[in-house]
Amino acid sequence: MIKVLLLNLLLSNSFFSFQKNNDTLEIDDINKINLELLNRKIDSIINEAISLKAFPGAQILVIKDGNKIFNKNYGFHTYDSLIKVSENSIYDIASLTKITSSTLSLMKLYDNNLFFLEKPLSYYLKTFKNTDKGNIPVKDFLLHKTGIRAWIPFHETTKNEDGEFNKKTLSNKYSRRYSTHLTDSLYLYKKYKKEIYNHIKETYFVDTDSVLYSGLFFYLVPEIVSKLSKSSFENFVGDIYSSLDLNKTLFNPLRKFSKNKIVPTENDDFFRMTQIHGVVHDEGAAMMDGVSGNAGLFSTANELGVIYQTFLNDGYYNGKKIFNSSTITLFTQCNYCSGKYHRGLGFDKPLPEYSIDDCTYSKYSSKKSYGHSGYTGTFVWVDPEYNLIYIFLSNRVYQTRENGKLYEYNIRTKIHDYIYESFLK
Repeated sequence: MIKVLLLNLLLSNSFFSFQKNNDTLEIDDINKINLELLNRKIDSIINEAISLKAFPGAQILVIKDGNKIFNKNYGFHTYDSLIKVSENSIYDIASLTKITSSTLSLMKLYDNNLFFLEKPLSYYLKTFKNTDKGNIPVKDFLLHKTGIRAWIPFHETTKNEDGEFNKKTLSNKYSRRYSTHLTDSLYLYKKYKKEIYNHIKETYFVDTDSVLYSGLFFYLVPEIVSKLSKSSFENFVGDIYSSLDLNKTLFNPLRKFSKNKIVPTENDDFFRMTQIHGVVHDEGAAMMDGVSGNAGLFSTANELGVIYQTFLNDGYYNGKKIFNSSTITLFTQCNYCSGKYHRGLGFDKPLPEYSIDDCTYSKYSSKKSYGHSGYTGTFVWVDPEYNLIYIFLSNRVYQTRENGKLYEYNIRTKIHDYIYESFLK
């Protein structure tokens, strides 16, 4: 009977009229009840998702007002149930790399007056001078408003016309010439990164739409960051992570961690022909030796929470100033608000009209909110209006990218709705 009354309380708008032992129920008690219900709801949807094989396991973190109100790990690294997902399990975060490494680095350089949004691409990369990409301001690339092609299947560029791999680009043995590790039996020509840049330089624009999400610019960000910082991209962004006391947010995690700490992704049957485990899932990023601004970063929900809580703390972490608050506002606000397109600098923003088919975030998200999703089944959404962070990490591409149940059942979005409903009337 008591449980029924509590449930009715949660579903009503008159929270403060409920009587407990002739006393008004305290706000702390109500919050506790709300969180208990939230726990049950998320447990239910995740356990069902795992049983439906939407993914083998997941990490979910919710931070409200600076407090972790939900922090759980579900399932296993794989369906064989050998290694449980823990808070230390390291996930390939896919396109969250764009905001968590590329955009983060550019924000830091902007703070240091080294990066200028209105400068054209050729100002940073001379090789793009006199090309149709060179005169475009870098700001437009971050806003995805150039109309440039969405992506290039770079692994296809290593093949001949007959579909066989070009022996001049790939080798089954390591050597000084073929030193980019793709698998233990597949190595890429060491200077192939230049070919990737050339393909981007020569690629086409999509005339049918002036705004098109594209990851191609983010392949170039490491080079831009390196030139401006006089340091490697990996070291520069690594210094930011170190200032936040992070040690599991990194590229090429096998350099530091064993495979049993890292969650595997796809069983690649078309390029690398092996189980992808400990190396980046994205083929293009793999061909960049695992270090790309488009994909390649690995992390945990808790460490991502530190980064984005720093955003909500006006750029401060443990009393240290990491970013200028004005820079955070500039990059995360709606910088391109025209018609049906709303975008931040590197960050996704809520659309003017919500559609469950087009949106991975909650219908309750405020206009101030921002975030990004990742192909491997990852998601980060920050809402300054409610001082709220939601992080979802999974390996939905295990064992195949054809597994679309995460999207089919709107799992991330439903959980996001539940989170808002736990504290909104």
